[in-house]
Amino acid sequence: MELIFPDVLYDSPEWEEGKYSKELASQLVHFDPGVSVKDTDIGHGADWPVVLVEIFNNVDWSSLFSVAGIGGVFLMGEKINKNIDAWVEIGKKFRHLIEKIKPDRVDEHGAALIVINDFLKNNQQLQDIDISLQIVEFTPVSWGKGILGKRPDALYIFTIKTHNKTIVYGMKSNMKIEFKHEISTEWIEF
Repeated sequence: MELIFPDVLYDSPEWEEGKYSKELASQLVHFDPGVSVKDTDIGHGADWPVVLVEIFNNVDWSSLFSVAGIGGVFLMGEKINKNIDAWVEIGKKFRHLIEKIKPDRVDEHGAALIVINDFLKNNQQLQDIDISLQIVEFTPVSWGKGILGKRPDALYIFTIKTHNKTIVYGMKSNMKIEFKHEISTEWIEF
């Protein structure tokens, strides 16, 4: 998962190249000992120095949006269907991270955790759901690092299908849920 944090020391007397990224890494290592940080710039005109963070790389995100859906996701070698609590736990850990340190942008994996947390908040179950994702990019930058650094502005459209309804979420990379719409999948509705 990639996150972007603005360099809070930029344009201040304390600024030194790499100083904030080292401070940030020391805070994030409590969430994931394998965290990686890189300084980059995602400004579309003027400079906007940021820190690109790669975190929770031990999660196999590749199968999240596959035909297998949430049941096919693996966390540290354990199939999530086998251990739903592990999936909920990483969602809680991520929610705590964003409340404490407040990234400015998240990639589709971070957005998925936010959407799944919202889904669970409404007493939904993670078993037997399918999740699909469409990424709509806005104003990509060629000089950024990582995937998120090259497309910091995006709209993530998630479709979560359960046995009796479909919920469509539209979430910006700045973590704001722009829309959420529930659709009954009963045949009579069509």
